Amino acid sequence: MNNSILNGMEDNDIKYHTIEGLPKNDLLDEILCLYQDIFSDADSKFFIERIQQELNVFSVLAFNNGKLIGFKIGYPKNQEIFYSWIGGVKTQYRSQGVGKTLAELQEVHAKHFGFQKLQTKSMNRFKPMMILNLKNGFNITKVYTNEKGQTKIVFEKDLI
Repeated sequence: MNNSILNGMEDNDIKYHTIEGLPKNDLLDEILCLYQDIFSDADSKFFIERIQQELNVFSVLAFNNGKLIGFKIGYPKNQEIFYSWIGGVKTQYRSQGVGKTLAELQEVHAKHFGFQKLQTKSMNRFKPMMILNLKNGFNITKVYTNEKGQTKIVFEKDLI
């Protein structure tokens, strides 16, 4: 599934690509670098372990002129819930609809494979992500503190 949109700049074409399964090593390295660039508290070891342990990882990637500028990665949590695990967009491409398109393409995938709910988590410090989730029809279903002392906010969206 490929999709492209014009992001408002001349000759600046953003292309979207989807990958079912673990991305190949060179692409996985690119995703890891962008993850580290976006998240100040990035835990590379955790990221690699998680993406490699999940059997049915699904990634949506955004490219501008061949360079990775955004990603959204998820996987089935169970037969009913598709878990939108992690995603982000390079700072200079934010507020241009890239994150929204990544989320929409992930949702299309989840619906296509018969999942009833889409679930994600966020933290209060990621307000733009929380706003995007709420604008996209997610509801807050739970708030908890994890073992690292971080307050997590669980969002869910019905797909049926």
